[in-house]
Amino acid sequence: MNRFMFGFSAIILSAMLWPSLPPLLLLPAFVLSGTILLRRLPIIAGALLAVAWISIYAQQLLTWEPLNTEQNLVVRGEIISLVSQNSDWLSMDIRLLRSSSSELLSKNLRISWKKAPKIQLGEIWEFEIKAKPITSVLNQGGYNQQKALLSRHIVGKGSVQGGRRLSVSHSVRAKIITELMPHLRLLESGDLILALLLGDKSLIASDRWHSLRVTGSGHLVAISGLHLSVVAAWAFMGTFSLLSYCSPQFGRRNLLLAAMLSAIICTMYAYLAGFALPTQRALVMLLLLLILSTIKRFSSPWERLLAAMFLLLLFDPFCCLSAGFWLSFLALSIILLTISRTQVSISNINTEHSRWQGFRQKFTLFWSIQWRLSLGLGLLQALFFGGMSPYGLLFNFLFVPWFSIVVIPLSILSLVMWGAAMAIGFELSGIFAIVDISLAPMLYAFTIFKQLPSAWFPISDKMIMAFALGLMGLWLITHSIKVKWKLVSSVFLLPALLTLWSRLVPMTHHEWRVHLLDVGQGLCVVIEKTGRAWVYDTGAAYGDNFSYAERVILPFLYSRGISDVDYLVLSHGDNDHAGGANKLIEAYPSVKVITDLVEFSDINCRPKGFSWYGLEIKVLGPKQAQGGNDGSCVLSVSDGYHRLLLPGDIEVRGEWAMLNEGLSLQSEVLIAPHHGSRTSSTQAFIKSVSPELVLFPSGFNNRYGFPKQDVVNRYKLSGSEMLISGREGQISVLFNHEPRQIKSYRTDLAPFWYNGLFRFGELADPE
Repeated sequence: MNRFMFGFSAIILSAMLWPSLPPLLLLPAFVLSGTILLRRLPIIAGALLAVAWISIYAQQLLTWEPLNTEQNLVVRGEIISLVSQNSDWLSMDIRLLRSSSSELLSKNLRISWKKAPKIQLGEIWEFEIKAKPITSVLNQGGYNQQKALLSRHIVGKGSVQGGRRLSVSHSVRAKIITELMPHLRLLESGDLILALLLGDKSLIASDRWHSLRVTGSGHLVAISGLHLSVVAAWAFMGTFSLLSYCSPQFGRRNLLLAAMLSAIICTMYAYLAGFALPTQRALVMLLLLLILSTIKRFSSPWERLLAAMFLLLLFDPFCCLSAGFWLSFLALSIILLTISRTQVSISNINTEHSRWQGFRQKFTLFWSIQWRLSLGLGLLQALFFGGMSPYGLLFNFLFVPWFSIVVIPLSILSLVMWGAAMAIGFELSGIFAIVDISLAPMLYAFTIFKQLPSAWFPISDKMIMAFALGLMGLWLITHSIKVKWKLVSSVFLLPALLTLWSRLVPMTHHEWRVHLLDVGQGLCVVIEKTGRAWVYDTGAAYGDNFSYAERVILPFLYSRGISDVDYLVLSHGDNDHAGGANKLIEAYPSVKVITDLVEFSDINCRPKGFSWYGLEIKVLGPKQAQGGNDGSCVLSVSDGYHRLLLPGDIEVRGEWAMLNEGLSLQSEVLIAPHHGSRTSSTQAFIKSVSPELVLFPSGFNNRYGFPKQDVVNRYKLSGSEMLISGREGQISVLFNHEPRQIKSYRTDLAPFWYNGLFRFGELADPE
């Protein structure tokens, strides 16, 4: 059985690297072959059945096809999560009510509603929505929203045009949230308490999220395997100690009763958290581990973990797309393996002859679990989120034990006492002030850690890989017995040493790169060489909480290991080009800004030249400062072999002005002016530039229909190769003294099935 589970789990996890899912026509062959080989080759059988299962699961989940995407859709759904809310917009997730018995899996939508009425969790609504696919911007280092949405079974997005409530909520959880929220709003840490108890993060503001990210402590308020494990441990230990004192038994009765009550309490806690998919997954793993730990059949910790992973992947193959799955599984693994390694069972801790020995064993076990949790979860978060706080490990060392001993038990106890008081008609919401006090050290630490230098240390993709290989090498060296194997294992340390050396002594060479980032219907180009960069435009910013500079550009720069941005060019003042300027300048205070926008300008856009690490960068105009698209800063970049032209948003008048000035515009690569609109890319301009490669900075399914087909046809007639950022994701062009190399995110950098283009009616077969 173990071999079958291993083969099944390994193939499901490997699906994260598949370029596409197998077609349904091949599934009967996989099922039949897997069934035949089940007894003789269980590993192969598990692998074959896993391929069939994930394909069937994806087909069932991803075939939501609205009847007409040109008009508004009418859908019925249950409110399952209030994602975020500001003064105007409410974002929420709904579970679609199944329209036919053939739909085996429930599907979710993420919808937003401007000036929404009062909405509660658990209500059933009928919505008229303008639907959109889940396809999102994709760049190195950036947040992969479509992958995260798929892991939550969200198959579409949309904006609400109207809606009516069909039924009120009968959910106990929704009523608790409604009753508690007004009281918790008054507490300094009420937002964290609501998230910790009920999985509702709607009160957490952007500043608080920033503090959680900087300190690497977001996992402390996101209900996961850590929280369920803590609740299970307290419930088990408390119940077992009480039963051992009141009714001592030599058999297994007390052990089984304690495990049963622990499982019930964890299930209730998961319900209060809304049975969100990450919580469901953590609960399934924990319940299975409890069952395997209490049955008489011997099983090693590795077998229990394998069984838990198998059951979880059988329950939901898409769970491996979620960072929460790996964080929860790591937390449970650390706890189980630490208990096993110390060879101290929970049942005999309470039967020690010496109280001092018993206390010492308990403390040793507790400390071993806590430091491993702090280190393991901190490092895994760094891998997932592209960076870590140098103080984050210290923060977790302090507050993972504090949450385990004080905050989580105190929060659960306060909720139980409040609920009991409510049942008899007594108001006891003031009891949460105790929980608020227990969180005061964490809030105080937030203010201290944010003020420390280098509060966030970004980690490039190369550093992450080198670090992972280095850890593997250290583990092999320490666990190898023979000297020759220790020497062989030391090879894994070389990438880390070379990466460190390259950062200390950067190499100079002819190679340089141009990255057109996918920032929706906006523009951002990064010119990279020797770990430094120029940035041309910053994409848009919306409201107080969203900026492509913060969501895309900075994570990209960090992932590439770019230590300095020497120049920032703001072509003109439109939001889709200069909206993120403040964020970028804040991140790189020494950057020199080239623009005609007086509030940012260090250097104006009059014609001039720069020599930058072997590249000749020229500002071609405009000759006089002017507003509008034709006032865009136009740049050319050349190494003597290759040339790039960046014309911003210039239109017909701007193009003719440059042609009349007799400027040499011929370039190998062109960033299409004004996103490919009809007001630009005249035939004369295209002929003068004669680009071999044209990159269109246009968002997927953008409302303007850019790039326009007649513009595309003009470039096609000129013999140009064309790529669109909204379709390809990030587009990177590598220049050397050899022919250029082109890599796009969806095709080359991360060509996985869940990164494909998802459209309505094509969800089962992403491009």
